[in-house]
Amino acid sequence: MKSASLTRLCLLGALALTLAACNTFMRDTGEQTITPVDLDPRNPGEVRIGNVVFLAGYKLDFDARFFGGLSGLLIAGDGGSMLAVTDHGDWVEAPLNHDSTGRLTGVGTVTMSPLIGVDGEAIDTILEPQERDAEGLARMPDGRVMVSFERRHRVWVYDDLAQEHEPLELDLPETITRLPGNDGIETITFLPDGRLLMIAEEPASTGTTIDAWILEDDLTWRWVGYIMRDGFSVTDATALPDGRIIVLERWFAAPMSLRIRLRELTPAMLDSGAPLDGVPTVLFKQNLIIDNFEGLDHRIGPKGEIFLYMISDDNFALLQATYLYQFRLDP
Repeated sequence: MKSASLTRLCLLGALALTLAACNTFMRDTGEQTITPVDLDPRNPGEVRIGNVVFLAGYKLDFDARFFGGLSGLLIAGDGGSMLAVTDHGDWVEAPLNHDSTGRLTGVGTVTMSPLIGVDGEAIDTILEPQERDAEGLARMPDGRVMVSFERRHRVWVYDDLAQEHEPLELDLPETITRLPGNDGIETITFLPDGRLLMIAEEPASTGTTIDAWILEDDLTWRWVGYIMRDGFSVTDATALPDGRIIVLERWFAAPMSLRIRLRELTPAMLDSGAPLDGVPTVLFKQNLIIDNFEGLDHRIGPKGEIFLYMISDDNFALLQATYLYQFRLDP
């Protein structure tokens, strides 16, 4: 018998238009420096914060044009590579190295290439700057990749990243139009049962309830909502195999006050009928080496460990940096 997720993917495929072959675009490479960093300079090495243990961190410096502004993160299941998107509308890829215990030990050559639009052209050449703002990444069960965008709110589905085919555009809930321009679809992640969870960054109006939806088995969107707490905004999420969802959040106050937090949602919350209201589990304060983390993913280690990975968006600002961090999530 077909699973619900397989049925849904078949339906999505049936809605797709035939994709024509597209042009090949050059990947951008350049001088880069990958520097190991500690989360807590006062306590080098492993550091426990809440229910995670910091294992490794790297600062990524890359002189390619428009490098920075990374959001969304996908880590290959075997840990061999990472994929992110940028506010300028580019893919960022890099091979990753891990030791036999699963600890991140290095980042290889970073490459960049433009996202391709629905007409087969690089979006940085055909779209207004405000329409390039890629924010969320999700890998579908069949390997395709979804990208969410702010400002002109949309989700594109890439069938074949390597050949840079034109994407399909996912039908979104009608209420998506009420989202603020720069506070749109920040988070997309697939649940273990194949459903898609989508969360906005900020409330559409006054209050503390953010728009969030689940794409159900019958391809209809169900509004679920997400409760903001303590002034934190959602920046990404990853769904674990056991059904828990780890949500990455950010709190910022001018000029330079920053906190990063993880909250945990349980599977029961998704179908409770009440807005999602996760439990805070980790708080990264400014005494640590942190930045504007907007990408979160996980993978399973050689002994069943859950490794979390976070990447930061430097906003193309001189005083910020691009960090890739690895943590172990403990029970």
